[in-house]
Amino acid sequence: MSVTRYEFNCPNCNQHIIIDHIQTFTPLEIQTICNQCYFPLSFYPQQNETKIRAKTKRKTAFLIHSAKDNDKYPLDWFRPLVELYGVSTRIIEEDARTQPDWLQKSIDGIKSSDCTLVFLTKRYKYYKKDGTLGWKAPDKCYNEIAMAFALGTVLGGKQMFALVENDVDPGNVLEARAWCYRMERQDKTVKSDMKFFDKLDKYTGV
Repeated sequence: MSVTRYEFNCPNCNQHIIIDHIQTFTPLEIQTICNQCYFPLSFYPQQNETKIRAKTKRKTAFLIHSAKDNDKYPLDWFRPLVELYGVSTRIIEEDARTQPDWLQKSIDGIKSSDCTLVFLTKRYKYYKKDGTLGWKAPDKCYNEIAMAFALGTVLGGKQMFALVENDVDPGNVLEARAWCYRMERQDKTVKSDMKFFDKLDKYTGV
C-alpha cells in the first residue's frame, strides 16, 4: 500500500484541503468535510473534480434553540448547514397551530422527528458552585432537552446531537449522554468542532 496526497479547494469557501489517502488503487470518490465552512464534499481523483456532496437520505430533527434576536445569525448559519447533511429542522416558532401551547408543540415535534438537534447559546450569567461566573442557555432549552431525552432517546431510541457555545453550561443530560460539541461565534459566523458534523454525516449516511 502507498500513501497518495490529494490537494483541492472547497467549491463553497475556496479553503485549500489536503488529504493523505492510503490506497492500493485510485479511488473513484473521497468523501470529506471542509474544515472552514463545514460543507460535506466529494473529491473525484480521476476527474480532479470537487463537488458539494448531496445527501440522498433525509432525516427530520426537532431543533432546540434560543429564539432571541441576538441568536438569529448563529441559527441562520446552522439550519441551512445541517440541511446539507440531509437533516431538515423543525422549530416550534414555525408551528402555525394556535391551540397547543409551546410545551405540547415541543412534545409533538420530538415525537414526530427522527432525531433531536440542540443549539445552545448564551442567555444569562450565573454563579457556579466554585463561585465563578458561567453562562446558561434559556431555561426553556434545558426543559426541552430533558423532554427530548425522555421521549425521544429513552422511549424512542432516537439520537441527540448538540452544539454548545463556549462557556455555556450544557446541563447533565448533554454532558452524560448526547454527542455534545463546542462552538464559538466569530464575525457573523460560527467556528465549530468538526466532530459534530462528522457524527451527523455518519448518522445520515449516503
